[in-house]
Amino acid sequence: MTRIDVLDAAAFEPHVRTAAHIYGAAMQRGPEMVVQRCEIMHTHLSRRGFLAVVAVDEAGAPVGFGYGYRGRRGEWWHDIVAEALGSELADRWMADAFELAELHVLPEHQGNGLGRRILDEVVTRAGGATMVLSTHDRESRARALYRSTGFVDLCGGLVFPGSTEVYAIMGKDL
Repeated sequence: MTRIDVLDAAAFEPHVRTAAHIYGAAMQRGPEMVVQRCEIMHTHLSRRGFLAVVAVDEAGAPVGFGYGYRGRRGEWWHDIVAEALGSELADRWMADAFELAELHVLPEHQGNGLGRRILDEVVTRAGGATMVLSTHDRESRARALYRSTGFVDLCGGLVFPGSTEVYAIMGKDL
């Protein structure tokens, strides 16, 4: 049975490189994107209210993870999403939000409820009044998972600077 570990930033730091590789496998990203994601993950460790959940297999190897933090103005993702939402929705969803930054499971471990277990643990332990996230703006297993756990679509058609992929922003009251 896969074990679920809840980690703070210091305990998650040794897992960042492995987490970036899980991200790469789950999202079908090349090595350069994995390196970039690893760097981004390291910067997230210092964010307010950082919380990580890691799924570990019987051999002790991480096979999935999710993490987030309490976002605030002046942080790249927070500011872009707040602007995309507009002032009324941003006030409602971003003022006291836990931002789910990453949630990924190795492809060979997908489809068995592991992503749901990780998400449920993050939701249970997250601080804030709301939780927000970005996911590809298309129907997918990830988006279905988020909807099945109470997330609603807040906006779609968002292209982050430096990307060509189209994202949707979703939110959930905590």
